[in-house]
Amino acid sequence: MKKYIMLFSAALLMLPMVPMKAHAGQFGNLLIELETSVNYSAQTDQWRSQRSGWISRVRSAGDNLSQLKNLLIEFETNVKYDAQVSTWSSRRSAWLSNVRSANSINRLGQLMIEVETSINYSAQTSSWSSRRSGWLSRVRALY
Repeated sequence: MKKYIMLFSAALLMLPMVPMKAHAGQFGNLLIELETSVNYSAQTDQWRSQRSGWISRVRSAGDNLSQLKNLLIEFETNVKYDAQVSTWSSRRSAWLSNVRSANSINRLGQLMIEVETSINYSAQTSSWSSRRSGWLSRVRALY
């Protein structure tokens, strides 16, 4: 009986970790979904050769916050400036700083929404406008 109580107690202690890992995995899927919303013409020329490796790294990042931060920055870096709103160039430095100092998936989700809003609708696929609200809801659920 004591053994079962200890196992149950250990399982309860692990519960707070489960949402973080689930959220981290969700974050990666949402980041890939955002990337697929951007037309190739709005991405840098080298992105096509880097994209499949980037997707693999996003999928394998799991709950590694440091890797996810770098992958979010790598995505944003490969969106052409002319595909982003004109005010982004003045906000980008602060955004990069905020991403680098993010200490949770929640915060990183907020910053992913910020970069999504920097992308002109004309630079995104035609289906994004119908998928965007659901994507935003799922990102906000990370908070």
